[in-house]
Amino acid sequence: MTNRQAMGQGKTIEDAIEDALAKLGAKRNEVDVEITQAPSKGLFSFRGKPAQVVVTLREQSTPQPVAGVGTAAVVNGRLEYVPPQPGGSQPIIQFRSDIKVYYRGDEVLGELVLTEGLDHLEIILPEDVEPELHYDVIVSPDKTKAQLVWKRTPGVVHKLMDQAPRNRLVLQVIKEAVEAPVLSLQQVQEIAEVSGLNYGLRLDELTPEILDASQGAFDLAVGTPPKPGRDASIKYVFQDEGADPELDDAIRVDHFAVHGTEGVTQGAVLAVKEPAQPGVPGRDVYGQEIKPAPVRDVEIKVGEGAQLSEDGLQAIASVPGIAFLQGGIIRVKEVFELPGDADVSTGNITMEGDIIIRGNVLEQVRVQSNSGAIVIHGLVSGATVRTRGSITVIRNVVRSQLYAGGASVSRMRLVNMLQKIADQLEGLIVASESIVSQAEHLSFENLIRHLIELKFSDLPKQIKAVTHFVEEMEDPAFEEADALSAALDDTLLSTDALFATSIEGLREYRQAVLSSVDRIENMGILESDIKAGYLQNSRVEASGAVTITGQGCFYSTVLAGTGFNAPVGLFRGGSVTVESGAIAAKEFGGPTGIATKASLLKSGRITASLVHPNVVFSIGDQLYKFDESTPQVKGYLHEGILTIYSGSLKIHG
Repeated sequence: MTNRQAMGQGKTIEDAIEDALAKLGAKRNEVDVEITQAPSKGLFSFRGKPAQVVVTLREQSTPQPVAGVGTAAVVNGRLEYVPPQPGGSQPIIQFRSDIKVYYRGDEVLGELVLTEGLDHLEIILPEDVEPELHYDVIVSPDKTKAQLVWKRTPGVVHKLMDQAPRNRLVLQVIKEAVEAPVLSLQQVQEIAEVSGLNYGLRLDELTPEILDASQGAFDLAVGTPPKPGRDASIKYVFQDEGADPELDDAIRVDHFAVHGTEGVTQGAVLAVKEPAQPGVPGRDVYGQEIKPAPVRDVEIKVGEGAQLSEDGLQAIASVPGIAFLQGGIIRVKEVFELPGDADVSTGNITMEGDIIIRGNVLEQVRVQSNSGAIVIHGLVSGATVRTRGSITVIRNVVRSQLYAGGASVSRMRLVNMLQKIADQLEGLIVASESIVSQAEHLSFENLIRHLIELKFSDLPKQIKAVTHFVEEMEDPAFEEADALSAALDDTLLSTDALFATSIEGLREYRQAVLSSVDRIENMGILESDIKAGYLQNSRVEASGAVTITGQGCFYSTVLAGTGFNAPVGLFRGGSVTVESGAIAAKEFGGPTGIATKASLLKSGRITASLVHPNVVFSIGDQLYKFDESTPQVKGYLHEGILTIYSGSLKIHG
């Protein structure tokens, strides 16, 4: 800085000018001011910037002639002109590209000789920027908060810098900042009124200092959110500790889920209802009530062996026995309880109700219940366990057969076998229609025989498999067996109908298959589960789900209606087949490539943390064989196509 200039700083531009004037010892009308930095407020914890200016003493307040020559000067931002004396030179102005100069209507670049003085001279400075204030009121989607947001943008005014008279004058532009408008508390109150805000206003917490920020946000109004209520819930006291189902699970369950194998005594509390608690309404920033979400109610449902308390908040056992859920209904059935092993000394065990065996079920023993659940605390080795209800084996199953669901499993398998026959017949009909007119020299029966031999060779095998299955299924212990056989059309158990004398005969045969499917499906399926710790060289069939709680399944065959789950175990060797639902295991197959298959007959998802080579995933009629160890696998149908992922990488489909 020269001794004719001084720099000043301050909170505002005026404060900075006063600071510079004090340093220079000058008055405001004696100096020119250049704003080098406009002030700004800090936001979000960042420090703001002070205003900075440079003031320069003016050489003269008015232009003074220079001997002989003409002069030009800038006084108070305006250009002034003094003509030359006779023989003297005209003044010259120079300017940069940010200044546009027109003389006698023509644009001039760089410099101009004022031959005609200031007449016909037009000087255009850079366009000024108007200061701006933008604000808005943003209301949250739930209308419980209204936020005032604003942004202040300073303006800029351009003017010529004052300069003393001289023959050659270089024009210089200075910028002066113009502060943006500031919202007042009164204006904010009016904004709130116009916006319709009338609840939870926080105007008393708003200050001019807050609004003075260059940009900011302020919670102008805060409503009261509704307080959520609590849905009614049921705690099933008779179930094992930690096994309480969620409310939805209790409603959806449609099979025997046996817990509390110690049984219950008469008068024991089986379930306790926690009544629903309504929520508390809230209020939005417009003063409107916000209703809380409705709460759901649920009633305890009881069947035989259980009753409700007078207030409906408890289920109580009316007989001693074992408690279980069936279709969301609590039931208690009297139980046959064997304190030791079921072996050659006890012989086979057959009864109507539930069975609890405290020991093991050993070689060649048959345990059967016509209607109840079976719980075995020990292991099952070389034995057969069969029931219409659920089966729980606390320990392991080795070289044994477990059947849960009675004829329901048979229904499920029979429906799938018949559906495959119907699909094959549909293909046979289409093929015969397409070539019957071109093979007039062949009888229709011979044409069908050729088509079956060439393209549909599995069809006779599938029909014979149905016949064999029905013969094996007819167990006098289950009344559904007779009903299931009766639901089948008699023509289905012979291949003679295949070699009909017309296409119409084939269509009638296919319709007989589909009608049988409808009759069987209308009989309904009781979903019964099987739970065991470990399987080895065994066969397990359940109309519901199969769960393995231990290290897994080895060289076994599993058939389930609604799902299979071995969350901490592996499935190595053999096959698991589920009609519809989920198949999940920690690991499928083995490092040495043991043949293993996981199949969904209709739809669902197959998942595993690790799948080894020579494992096949199958859904419907599509399959995929793994050639190498693959982690984090999931398989499902996407738009009808079998799709396999390893983590986020699609490897098939």
